[in-house]
Amino acid sequence: MKIRYSIGEVSKLFNIPITTLRHYHNKGIFKAGYIDKDTGYRYYFSDQFELLNNILNLRYSRLSLDKIKEHTENGDISLLKTIFLDQKEELEKTIKELECAKKSVEERLEYMEKIKKIPEFGRVLIQHMDENKIFTVDKAFYKESDLELLVRELGEKTDFSHSLTLGNVGLLMKQDSEYREYAGVYLIDKDFKDLLNFSLKPAGEYLTIYFKGKRENSPKYYKILEKYIKDNEIETEGLFYEMALVITSISSTEKQYIRRIEIKKK
Repeated sequence: MKIRYSIGEVSKLFNIPITTLRHYHNKGIFKAGYIDKDTGYRYYFSDQFELLNNILNLRYSRLSLDKIKEHTENGDISLLKTIFLDQKEELEKTIKELECAKKSVEERLEYMEKIKKIPEFGRVLIQHMDENKIFTVDKAFYKESDLELLVRELGEKTDFSHSLTLGNVGLLMKQDSEYREYAGVYLIDKDFKDLLNFSLKPAGEYLTIYFKGKRENSPKYYKILEKYIKDNEIETEGLFYEMALVITSISSTEKQYIRRIEIKKK
């Protein structure tokens, strides 16, 4: 007489949850060898263990239960090869996605370290900025809803929607008296080699001011910069570049929001 193993015993032998064995049974992948009619208890026999080992190995390869069932019911080696080739392609795609996710996490951590090193708030600084490739959407706006649409347009035109993060997307502002209406938005990225119409944010010395607050607070700091430029008779070139460094995606505390405005010295 064959030795019967309860579902609990099989669970311990193979170190898998009882719920998983029940799920395999219900899916028709690994059915109990015997079910007691009176109690409904499920039992398995040792000659089923080879199949369970095979299923677990296939699951380790991240094959779906449907694919495993297709293989175990068919048993054809050429079919299994096709399944594995498809799975290899899926895994390579997943690995690339995970590598991108890891890179994004690393960039965020590096970015947060840089934020800690901001020298001073509310005061005009002269800082050297490296050259950056930027793509711009030159459309005037002042409403928050218009800004969100322009940012989406920026992502669509560049196919760089993954780069639309803090430290990459900024606002453009012309020099005027009110500083309410922006001139457009821009995206910084190192990989614009395939885009013909990107421009350069040149390297050089920039008049820079960091401040805490939301975008509505920006006009005050544009005027501080403007006054500093006039008082010190400094010649500037190009537009103002404004960027959010800390907003809701990093902190839910408004007091911790940080923005930067800069303009290049001639």
